[in-house]
Amino acid sequence: MDLTHLPRRLATAAKRKLDDRAYRRALARGEPAGALAYRFVGWEQPDPALVELRLRADGPGAVAYADALRWCRRQTLSELRAVGFRADGEEAWRIEPGDDRLAGVAASWFAAPGSLPDVISAHLETCMLTAAAEAVDAVVLLERVAAFSGEAVADIDAVHRAALRPWALYRRDAYTWDAATDTVRPTRGDRLAKLIGTAGVADIPFTSATFNRRRRGPYLSDVDFGAVARIALRDASLLDRRAASDERPAVLVLAPFLARGGAEQTLHATMEALSRRFRFSMVTLAPHRAALGDRREDFLEITQRILCLGDLVHPDAMVGILEALLDATGAEILYNANGTTLFYEFAPRLKAGRPSLRIIDHLYDHRIGYIESYLPGVEESVDACVAENRPIAEVLVRDRGWPETRVPVIWPCGRPDDALPPESDRDRLRDAIRHEFGFNDDDVVFLAAARMHPQKRPLDLVALADRVRDLETVHFILAGGGDLADEVDGAIAAHDGARIRRLGFRNDIPDLILASDVGCLVSEHEGLPVFMLECLQLGRPFLGTRVGDLGAVLDDTGAGLVVDRPGDLDALEAAVRALADPATRAGLAERARSAAPRFSVAVCADAYAHVFLGES
Repeated sequence: MDLTHLPRRLATAAKRKLDDRAYRRALARGEPAGALAYRFVGWEQPDPALVELRLRADGPGAVAYADALRWCRRQTLSELRAVGFRADGEEAWRIEPGDDRLAGVAASWFAAPGSLPDVISAHLETCMLTAAAEAVDAVVLLERVAAFSGEAVADIDAVHRAALRPWALYRRDAYTWDAATDTVRPTRGDRLAKLIGTAGVADIPFTSATFNRRRRGPYLSDVDFGAVARIALRDASLLDRRAASDERPAVLVLAPFLARGGAEQTLHATMEALSRRFRFSMVTLAPHRAALGDRREDFLEITQRILCLGDLVHPDAMVGILEALLDATGAEILYNANGTTLFYEFAPRLKAGRPSLRIIDHLYDHRIGYIESYLPGVEESVDACVAENRPIAEVLVRDRGWPETRVPVIWPCGRPDDALPPESDRDRLRDAIRHEFGFNDDDVVFLAAARMHPQKRPLDLVALADRVRDLETVHFILAGGGDLADEVDGAIAAHDGARIRRLGFRNDIPDLILASDVGCLVSEHEGLPVFMLECLQLGRPFLGTRVGDLGAVLDDTGAGLVVDRPGDLDALEAAVRALADPATRAGLAERARSAAPRFSVAVCADAYAHVFLGES
């Protein structure tokens, strides 16, 4: 397939305007070359919007009908048609979408003959919605974007030279396909193409400011943008998308990204437990942050419809895409599980356009964060707010006048029993890990599994380890990465002799809990940390600060010690010295095991089911 017709000039984002000379120099180096500016334009989307895959049916690279059928059935894009063409350009076979409205309709978008891209099931749908919301003429999927390694890419020939095998979708009013020459040709000038990685992440290295919420490039164009690339936005809610029938209530779940943390652990466990009762789709609204881990593969086992909008599209275009997704999924429930501030911008419009849509939010703190976004208009749009702890509910009921029925308190859950090491293997696993780390049988290991973030106050743990260095059997382990990782590592190095180490991000937290003797968090604020609940499940006492419901749970269960004020190193030191005593730990551990059933996945999932359905 000849792709040399594609636009050749690269435009990416930066925070400052550059003059033309600096702009051209930046392009030559593959650096950001302008500030993306978005403007809205009037738009009438062809009805219906259809994506047609034009595939080779014979000759080199031919795609068999059976293979194309299996691939199409895995995709979440209902407006998808595949057509196989012979070398002479004649049609060999056709796969129509399940919706009869689309039969025989000319494609709004098409792909010239080629192979089928290896993408997750919802990626093609995400690309189509992105293209519908941005005034682009083509979307180019790059299979190996990391191969660029920061090299300058000024035209599509460089893509060929890097052997990245681009796979492109074209607007039918901007391009035509010549079957005789297997060439896609433009119908007009001033074309604009958007580059997207096939993994669903905007990870093309020659774009910087990866986490700038206003950047969703890069783009290729056949016109010189100058210092500012002006990309028009349209409203994807104008798409006519209809949901397939399913008896289960449909839930659209919003998240910033699917990292590895306590919030994602509870979300995954409850969705998995409820997957037979509800039909889930997911949307991420913020660029994915690799430093925080990635749980998308886990969630794909529950739903194939995971659309990573945060990595692909400008935030101003997201609300229209969400409306199109509500229609396409038939969602009756919108659940902002661990969202972004964008949700509070979207909620009033979504509720106004769909009064019967049940909108559910989730708050994690009563003093700071998203509770500050509860302004008039937002409060009326949210039907229920899941409170992570009782202080949140008290603020909304007492200070905001919400009825208690709108603020259910649902504590997070621990892990499913089958996700924990089996009882018969725990002693062996504990011994093996402790041996790996060089711990003796009588050593007392304090484990903190947390992001290296100011909220978690990891530097307090470094200072604490230094204070108790006279307790030769006491050791500290920090498991986690994040913004403060380098600073924490520097502090550990500076406190030479303090028995503390940072392991980085880990996927085996239950195993580490078994190898430790005490769980520990010294956070500035919390809802109710899942890590603590996992410690209780595995019979480990806990040391924490009185934030959220952490202190209340330890008071109620007697499963650990609480320090009233975050940052009180004297009180934390006294607690560590108390927990160094084996008899003290043994009594607390027994209470921890007794408390664990309160935080089972079944209890948590059942509570969410009642909230989703509006039941008391």
